[in-house]
Amino acid sequence: MNKLKIAFVNDTFVQGRGADTVIYELAKRLGKNNEVYVIASEISGFKEENFNFIKVELGKLFKGNLSDFGYFSKLKKFEEQIIELQKKYRFDVFSVHHIGLGPVMNKFKTIYTWHGSPPTKNIFRKMISFYFKKKVKNQDIIFISKYMESQFGAKGYVIRNGLSKEFKPSKEDENFMLYVGRLEKHKNLTDLIKLSRIIRFKLKIVGYGPEEQFLKERAKGAPVEFMGRIDRKKLIKLYQRCSFFVSASKWEGFGLIFIEAAACGKPSIAYNLGAIPEVIINKKTGFLVKNFKDFVSKSKILKENLIIRKGMGKKALEFSKVFNWDKTSKYYLDVLKK
Repeated sequence: MNKLKIAFVNDTFVQGRGADTVIYELAKRLGKNNEVYVIASEISGFKEENFNFIKVELGKLFKGNLSDFGYFSKLKKFEEQIIELQKKYRFDVFSVHHIGLGPVMNKFKTIYTWHGSPPTKNIFRKMISFYFKKKVKNQDIIFISKYMESQFGAKGYVIRNGLSKEFKPSKEDENFMLYVGRLEKHKNLTDLIKLSRIIRFKLKIVGYGPEEQFLKERAKGAPVEFMGRIDRKKLIKLYQRCSFFVSASKWEGFGLIFIEAAACGKPSIAYNLGAIPEVIINKKTGFLVKNFKDFVSKSKILKENLIIRKGMGKKALEFSKVFNWDKTSKYYLDVLKK
């Protein structure tokens, strides 16, 4: 087969979201030798690079509020648009990164990437997820981690996320902890705010999300700085200048943030949950902790012992070299060709 005409499909394509970053890194690489498009509704922060945007009317599929009940009407509109786009472009294959699009995309040559879904009390979302996991079980599925494959309950291709070459070490260390990610409930940032108070060590929080105002209230009087949205260059500088990386997340489908920190020569501390043990080697590239008391204890070690954190940082840097977007995109192309 010569060039493939590939369409990456998601509800959003917004910088700062994990699945959207995966699409961007794959699309710009596969687009060098194939005809690549990204189909999404919310498009922000990314520039076309070896691929073209196609904006559709859809909106974010699940927001965790009453708008979620409009799911089926959203899908109906989306289906009409996809049918027209397929008539116009005649894509060879769709790489779909939101399982909730299954009822529409099952009608085409489609491969799903399962990024997982954080814990939720939203009954409607749980039902939709359960129903469509069953619907796509017989399809080819790519999992971003072994943990995600085990949670899904079906075999597929495990293709881990890669790492951009922009992330590299420096010798800087400005005595602060760093968190990067969405400000959402399951990220459990109240633990990190409490941690910064207890060990009296500055915490810089990069990201945005629905919990932002609540967290700022909780952080009053604590050595915590909210950085909000920042560009990629500034983000890399923060990774390079921090002392170590922290996350108290209760769920991660992969955990690219830990690999980005590692590539900048920084160790990480996180709870031993989800896919996190696949991206942190305990006591070598960082610490996997079992509870908050353990989190405090390990954070004190890295705060107070420069030799230990530098040693772990070196091992983290070495480990990060396993993750490579060029290799990841090659594996994807092999699967897409099948």
